[in-house]
Amino acid sequence: MKNKIVLIISLIIVLIISFFLYRNFTGTKKPPKIGKNISVQIGKITLARYQKFKKFWRGMYKNLQKKKLRYDIKPLYNDGINKIETYDLTLTSYDGLKLKGYFAIPYGVKGKKYPGVLLLHGYGSYGTPGWAHFFARRGYAALSIDLRGHGRSRSVYNPGFPGLMTNGILHVRTFSMVKIIMDSLASLKFLEHFKNINHKLIFVTGGSMGGGLSLIDAAMDHHVIAAAADVPFLSDIPVQMPLAKMGPYMEVKAFLKKHPEDKAKVMRSLYYVDTKHFAGWIKSPVLIGVGLKDEDCPPKGTFAVYKLIKSKKRLFIAKNSGHVVLPGWNEEVFRFFAPYLPKTIKSGNSNNKNKIDKKNERKIL
Repeated sequence: MKNKIVLIISLIIVLIISFFLYRNFTGTKKPPKIGKNISVQIGKITLARYQKFKKFWRGMYKNLQKKKLRYDIKPLYNDGINKIETYDLTLTSYDGLKLKGYFAIPYGVKGKKYPGVLLLHGYGSYGTPGWAHFFARRGYAALSIDLRGHGRSRSVYNPGFPGLMTNGILHVRTFSMVKIIMDSLASLKFLEHFKNINHKLIFVTGGSMGGGLSLIDAAMDHHVIAAAADVPFLSDIPVQMPLAKMGPYMEVKAFLKKHPEDKAKVMRSLYYVDTKHFAGWIKSPVLIGVGLKDEDCPPKGTFAVYKLIKSKKRLFIAKNSGHVVLPGWNEEVFRFFAPYLPKTIKSGNSNNKNKIDKKNERKIL
């Protein structure tokens, strides 16, 4: 009798042990909801990265505002017919580097303060006095700045082309694009403090790199009353870059091909200059131009950023255009800015059609 009891107990113990082993080692146990866990983890990582992004840029902008504005302005010439004063500007950026620019302002009415507009060129291009005049003739005080590594500012910082796009890219604070963003914000600071400019009427516009910067400036600087971004660069970079067939993204691709081990660092730096992460901060009206045949800054990325902007916004689409100043763009910009100007300022009904130089179309940006 005792032997039977012992045998039964032994069988029960064996069955329990077998069941335990079966559940834990044969895979019959219900698997964890991996998809859900991973999404939660990714969400935490994304949130943490965004919080660092936000802290970084707020700190950079705060430090810029604390610094004393330093610039040197010298008269170049006056246009008596259009009544425009043109100046050569040397502006000290956030890190002490001196940028060059052309500043044009209407004259003839003493004590009057004009709306200010910052004009931002594209990658590999430069600012011109003609661009500043184009806006000054319509009543704006216009600054056409040469961002670091471009135009006359290359004399103090010149990684070259190719080279500028990946200069310092392994660390956020040394990344060229971060520094260029700060250059644009320093340029806005000049417009906001210049005595002949109404700091409540500050506009910003540009194309390509200048388009991306226009969106970032509108997000960072609350003085910007409206922004116009033509074929904006840096718009949802993980989407734009793989699709790009030419332009500055190709420099990054070449760098990653040569240094695949640095991909995480490169993508981290690009995260900090992606307009997608600034889009939610934009409060002012925004006009965005898109060329549906753009192979430098493919429209798919631009559309993604546009959707994220919550302020008043408008798309200007050119179906057959690539990475150029879109046909009719400049007149559209003047019309877009007009409602935010005093009635005494011209909206810019110019008869000059937007001309595109086929040989140097990137320089127009």
